[in-house]
Amino acid sequence: MSTEGVFSNTQLLSEQLTPLQALQPEPLARRYRLLRQGVNAVFFSLLWLLVFGSWLQPWWALPADMAPLVFHALWFIPLLGLLRAAYRWQADKHKHFALREHDISYSSGIFFRKMITQPVVRVQHIELKQGPLERKTALARLQLFSAGGALHTFEIPGLDLTQAQQIRQFVLQHKDALQDEQQQ
Repeated sequence: MSTEGVFSNTQLLSEQLTPLQALQPEPLARRYRLLRQGVNAVFFSLLWLLVFGSWLQPWWALPADMAPLVFHALWFIPLLGLLRAAYRWQADKHKHFALREHDISYSSGIFFRKMITQPVVRVQHIELKQGPLERKTALARLQLFSAGGALHTFEIPGLDLTQAQQIRQFVLQHKDALQDEQQQ
């Protein structure tokens, strides 16, 4: 008796499964972490300069109750910027992706770890996005959309542009091949 085209639903034991932790995750581009640190430094520097400028400006006097607040903000803003930079540096170290034959995974999180896995065959479409700073640094983000959702399933930030283009092309070509294979 031929088993071709016959539905099968064999039970698998959990010991037989390959754990997702066995994946060889790839880190994001180092330029991504440096870019985010630069944006953080520019933002907090501009904020500090704005507060410092309001402290020194000669056109109007600061209200008496606001002067201590501005003085404390002058040391609090750099502290907050350094804390945010340290957190982002560590958070970006914990962002990884893995591409396998049938799925793509993305993991992130320092304290609360999250791993998202999308079967390639379920990808409706995939977008490669770049903002102005990403274009300048040859970085890109991949957004994967699954069927039935208006928003992207997940996004992989901080990829080298050529790597993002290769992954996008692989997913699009492989998705069609897998769908043709399933229909046969």
